[in-house]
Amino acid sequence: MTTCILVVLVVAQAVLYVRDMEESERLADAALARAEAISEARRIASSQASRLERPTCSADDIDALKEIAFSSSYISDIGRIRGDRVLCSALWGLSRPFSLPPPRFASGSIRLWYSSDIAGSPYRGTNLIAQGDTFTVSSPTAFESLDPARTSSISVEKKDRSFAFRSLPALGGEEGRTAVHAQQCSRVTDICAFVTSPRSGVWELPLVLLAAILAGGACVGLLLALLLIRHHVTARQTIERRLLLALKQGEIELAYQPLRRIATGELVGFEALSRWRPPGEDEIPPSFFVPIAHRFGLTADLFRYVVSTAMDELSPALRQHDSLYVSVNAEPADMAQDCIVRYITSITRDSGVCPHQLRIEITEREELVSETAKDNMRALSRLGYQFLIDDFGTGAANFSQLAQSPFGGVKLDRMFVAAITEDSPLRPVLPGMCRIALELGLDVIVEGVETEEQARVLSQIAPYAVGQGWYFGRPVPAADAMATIDEAWR
Repeated sequence: MTTCILVVLVVAQAVLYVRDMEESERLADAALARAEAISEARRIASSQASRLERPTCSADDIDALKEIAFSSSYISDIGRIRGDRVLCSALWGLSRPFSLPPPRFASGSIRLWYSSDIAGSPYRGTNLIAQGDTFTVSSPTAFESLDPARTSSISVEKKDRSFAFRSLPALGGEEGRTAVHAQQCSRVTDICAFVTSPRSGVWELPLVLLAAILAGGACVGLLLALLLIRHHVTARQTIERRLLLALKQGEIELAYQPLRRIATGELVGFEALSRWRPPGEDEIPPSFFVPIAHRFGLTADLFRYVVSTAMDELSPALRQHDSLYVSVNAEPADMAQDCIVRYITSITRDSGVCPHQLRIEITEREELVSETAKDNMRALSRLGYQFLIDDFGTGAANFSQLAQSPFGGVKLDRMFVAAITEDSPLRPVLPGMCRIALELGLDVIVEGVETEEQARVLSQIAPYAVGQGWYFGRPVPAADAMATIDEAWR
């Protein structure tokens, strides 16, 4: 009897180990593929920039760099460098030259710096790589979509592990746990992807499942154990089931943050923000459950829920005030659904809301590469719906997305707003991006406006833009949003 129980537990642990190894190897494969794609995108962009025949950092040269950045995937900026001094870039334009410290890595004509090494750097969590007189900056979010919940650590290094090009540590809670390791090495470059994931233990199985295994102490219990573990492995994600249930039971509530014209304070709309409040528990922040939804393929359900709820709660005011709109967040994958055009058009039509009153902010967890998603966005754009890039200027494919998809506006990240009233190298970035957006005919939303001084400076830089932040109003429940609308039109 004891022997059979031990055999069952050993087999159970083996099943869990195999599952964990397969997941780690899959993640290593994906990380290596992403690293190779970034390397190739950097090589192509640098080669294109080196062939330009324009005076360095002239207006024509910067415009050409912008065009290269527009069409480059996984490249967030490209610019000119002389020695150890950065002269200009597509994102910054012509800036005061600043010096770089000694590079972290050098090989031939290539030099690399971590963004954390550069004082006042506008680039976070990424690398600046120089080749000749050109430098590129890879997207800081390029690897985040591989493991949104950050349960595993990912590192892209030289094959001999003498240097790490990019490292993403797991987010807490794994100290002292046993782990599984996987690696995949490139056949075309001197890099490998290394992944470390927490190893599941049989003792972590639910008590009911362990009891069932042990109760089958006879060797025939082995088959039962395998069947039960298989079921548990394929459906063990409690948080996934809880999130699905929360969507069905309406536990996720929406808060609406005002959007106001910077120059006048005029109310133009709201952004719908999701909040998960399980009964009898503390609120679960979006920073936790949105990555979980992404990991388990539930963002489409969440997106539909937010659109449907926002239309239900705000449609009376939207029908009454044609100039008002509501903005919702979406993942690129949400736009790739076969029936998304039909769903959005039907939900707004049934609510009596015009297409221009629903704006969709595309987040940057993933590169917008799906042709289905692009086709759906173009179809919706032709019908009058508007798309914006969220957190513009900070991530993967801002410029290339603008070039390839029907975006009508950009939302500038709060880090640029914080810099306009500080002595920071980022200070000239926001005015430059506003000018670019204006030249391209794009709407501009500036998020993270917290102080009167920031609002005053913004009214000088971009009075036509729309502001969002605590200065203009905090997120409020639907009833308070309706009261805000009534007050604005009183």
